[in-house]
Amino acid sequence: MTETITTATAEVVERLTREAVEPREVEPGLYLAPDAETGSCVIDVRDQIERTKDHPRRKTGAVTLAQHDSFTAYLAKHGMPETELWADIDKDRVVAVINAHGPASGDPDDEGTAGWGDHRAVLQLVTTQDWRDWTGNNGKLVGQQEFAEFVEQHLPNFLRPSAADMLELAQTIKGHTKVSFESSKRVKSGETAIEWREDTTAAAGKKGTLEIPDTIDLGMQVYEGGVPYKLTARFRYRIGGGTLLLGYVLERAGDVKRDAFGQVVGQVATDTGCEVWHGTP
Repeated sequence: MTETITTATAEVVERLTREAVEPREVEPGLYLAPDAETGSCVIDVRDQIERTKDHPRRKTGAVTLAQHDSFTAYLAKHGMPETELWADIDKDRVVAVINAHGPASGDPDDEGTAGWGDHRAVLQLVTTQDWRDWTGNNGKLVGQQEFAEFVEQHLPNFLRPSAADMLELAQTIKGHTKVSFESSKRVKSGETAIEWREDTTAAAGKKGTLEIPDTIDLGMQVYEGGVPYKLTARFRYRIGGGTLLLGYVLERAGDVKRDAFGQVVGQVATDTGCEVWHGTP
């Protein structure tokens, strides 16, 4: 009985002793306090204290900028020697981790200064409407009316044939929606002549050909505010049951976008003096 009382008393005394110890300040606003269950716990009131100050302890947060000039200006104001740039073409963006880790000194025991990595700036590039339209319809075959309207809506993009010639072609395509298309052949001019015949109950309907270029040259910006690029597209068509479907295939559009993205990244690296990694931070 005496042993039982002594053990119970010792446990109570130990608990009361732990609870009576005042929290120990590790750094301003951060305390290590005794806990009856776990032995100790951390009490962090730094955020509450920080909100009573005129300025926070350090810079944090993230901003998204849409223009190259704004991005470099922000880094000129807030950049640090440790700032890193991360380029991600799949997301059309460049991320600056302003308070990144510092470089190692070369000493095996020195990993360099660790950074919080929670102050960031994002250059979010925006592709042009023209680029989205042309790449979005790349490889698709559509009816005459839809194709003609697409050509008319994008006349400023045509370099060869000229916009005037493409407008004439679009109007011609629209004017032959009630005919049957029968066959096609290449002609000496490098175009494709598609033969058509009017739908009529008469034995001999009116016949003719619709000539379309095999390739066209286009000019457009990939990103808003960027330099224009030249692209080549090849016409595609299909005749079936008297119906004509039209479309195009862009040549090396991926290479064009990679070059446009690389130009932006290279300019940012030059303007900021920061090394660029390709990937996600």
